[in-house]
Amino acid sequence: MRDSDPDGPRIRRRSYLYGSVAAVSGLAGCLGARDDRTARKGTGEQSTAVHSGNETTDERVDGGDDEATDAVSITECTTITEPGTYVLAADLEAGPGETCIEIRASDVTLDGRGRTITGSGRTEPLEEPFEPATTGVLVRPTLTAAKKKRKKAGVTVPLTDGLSNVTVQNLTVQGFDAGITFEGVTGGEISGTTMTTMQYGLLLIKSSENTLRGNESTGNDRNGIRLERANGNLLEANTANDNGLPGGTGITLAESHENRLVGNDVDGNISGLELNRSHGNRLEENSVSGNIFDGIVLLGSRANSLVGNAVNSNTNLFGVILFDSHETTLEENTVNGNAQGGITLVEADDNTLVGNTANRNGFDGGIVLTYSDGNTLSNNTANGNIGASALSGPDIDPTLGPGFNLFDSSANRGRANTARGNDGGPINIVGGEGNSIEINGVVYTEATADGTPRGTDEQPMLSDPLEVLVETGEREQLLETIDVADAELPVDG
Repeated sequence: MRDSDPDGPRIRRRSYLYGSVAAVSGLAGCLGARDDRTARKGTGEQSTAVHSGNETTDERVDGGDDEATDAVSITECTTITEPGTYVLAADLEAGPGETCIEIRASDVTLDGRGRTITGSGRTEPLEEPFEPATTGVLVRPTLTAAKKKRKKAGVTVPLTDGLSNVTVQNLTVQGFDAGITFEGVTGGEISGTTMTTMQYGLLLIKSSENTLRGNESTGNDRNGIRLERANGNLLEANTANDNGLPGGTGITLAESHENRLVGNDVDGNISGLELNRSHGNRLEENSVSGNIFDGIVLLGSRANSLVGNAVNSNTNLFGVILFDSHETTLEENTVNGNAQGGITLVEADDNTLVGNTANRNGFDGGIVLTYSDGNTLSNNTANGNIGASALSGPDIDPTLGPGFNLFDSSANRGRANTARGNDGGPINIVGGEGNSIEINGVVYTEATADGTPRGTDEQPMLSDPLEVLVETGEREQLLETIDVADAELPVDG
């Protein structure tokens, strides 16, 4: 059901998930201007201002690679205000509360040459939303005095004059609130970097048409990679593993549209990959497995495509879950061995599921539709989903773990689906009307479960986690039931 329906949604849309729609645009206002340490490009040769007491000396890189021959050598934290190529000539360390390198010009390349920038440690946030106070490398346009005053007062300032063609590469950052931040940047690139032990690894804010390729962002508290109101970017072959304690994700897109995520590893996080009010994105051939909660989560999002992703063995909740998300295509994804269910739709309409595999998932089944109408399910396989066989005792419902599970969902259709060897039979249908789903050559339209008609009252309800989500629309209540410290990551299977 859509927000525009006159009766409103059956369940309240979640207002938050780990603060994932919190505005981060105040980041720049938290950083003090540090123009007294400026790397500049001279008329005859490129140079950097390296401060030592009251003296300033110019340094130029000699020798090395052709591109680096005329590069500026950086030996301490600084601010870059002129185009050019800059290289780190030493590991850098920022003081307490400091951002190390600020880039305030277009057409800049910063090459870390494998060196490390270290901060004094992450801020311990007491309130939400959390706004990073320090960054290893911050790329953003210079703010006027009036805009700085507005940002300090908490007023969102539009970035009318952004930067372009900025590259940051071959660098390790650790111990800041954010590793590398692009704010108001177009056509830039971040590649070959390593981000660790921060709140956010890579952060894009209001930045478009950038490429993030071959980066590793691990062990960060909130998000390995986060896009905030950032459109048309490419994230390719990045690793975002083991992020999110106590409650974050490997990769998060918040109000970010038409991005492409291709071939990323998003494994072993608290949650894997989240789209929150983000539309028209394409997720292709990503690995999103072994996460403690869900693999891929879509919240209030529409017209996204999930193609050829591996979403396996997520240990406590669902492989893929669409909540209040519509017009999405799921094609040829593998969603196996997830604890509560495989592909799950909650109040999600007009989606297309074609050629997916959802085997050996938990109690809710392989493919689950709850208050979800007008979806198309064709050529999907949902085999060996488990329910009763995972438990023991006289009161266990034998219909747990069906191949397909429909609860108060109507006008869903599909052909040529397969569901064999499921504890709960090929399909459970509770309530709803106008469904027509072919499974194993049989077209199911009524509450028929495994072929034996049952009354609605006799049909199994949903698992406790999904029922909490259905009744409240609030995911945090669902997550409170799981002790993260005691959760064990599974072996992919």
